[in-house]
Amino acid sequence: MLTVIISAIIGLIIGWASYYEWNLGWAIANGFIIAVAVQLMVGLFIRRKVSKINEKIQGVMVEAQNKINRMAQGFQRRPLGSIKEMQKMLEKEQNESVRKALEVSNEMKKFYIWNFLLERQINTMRMLLHFQLRELEEVDKLMPKCLMMDPRAVAIKIIRMYKKGNQDFNKVFAKKSKRLKDDDAALLYGLYSWILVKEGLTDKALNILIEAKKKTSNETIIQNWEHLANGRIKQFSNAGLGDMWYSLYLEEAKIKPQKMRRSF
Repeated sequence: MLTVIISAIIGLIIGWASYYEWNLGWAIANGFIIAVAVQLMVGLFIRRKVSKINEKIQGVMVEAQNKINRMAQGFQRRPLGSIKEMQKMLEKEQNESVRKALEVSNEMKKFYIWNFLLERQINTMRMLLHFQLRELEEVDKLMPKCLMMDPRAVAIKIIRMYKKGNQDFNKVFAKKSKRLKDDDAALLYGLYSWILVKEGLTDKALNILIEAKKKTSNETIIQNWEHLANGRIKQFSNAGLGDMWYSLYLEEAKIKPQKMRRSF
């Protein structure tokens, strides 16, 4: 927002100064060109600063993921306790990296006054990170201040509304699902059909999956459509969506105990 104001003021000053040497038309054109140029230059400068912070956040997450992968490989070679205990250790490492990413994201705040959309974009990212930590109070606080463009952000909004008994989640799905396709469609349609099945609305869920098949060829969507079409309601499952599904925390992945080789 401040970028627009500053560029407009500079444009007016330049245009007014130009009026004394050129005619009104050239003065207006000159002021407009200068205003646009200033806005582009300031916008580019802010974008570079924001990109560096984004890269820093990505670096935190990548470094953490690499460490988690090394830990997981170490557990395969030399298990430490039960599978659940090792899982908790991995989750602790993941959560620490998320909190560090949240801390780094605070560096964006000083740029909010330059771009009125930036705050909403960062709020969306922070909301997703808080959801990953299952800090639902923070999620609910940030939700009204977010940009609901990312399918996972929309999914979280639908989940929170559903959990609170707010039936407007149906309207949110209807509005946000229109332009989705491929994996983005699979996530949102998979979620919505899961809710409908939970609510006993299997006929409606079947119709939703028929609509979903027009937008995605995701195998899980197709299988769930087949299950409902043939009355196999108990076999309905979004497990095939993998981490994309389990990251919504509606169901826990079933872990099959495996024998691990010990190295001595």
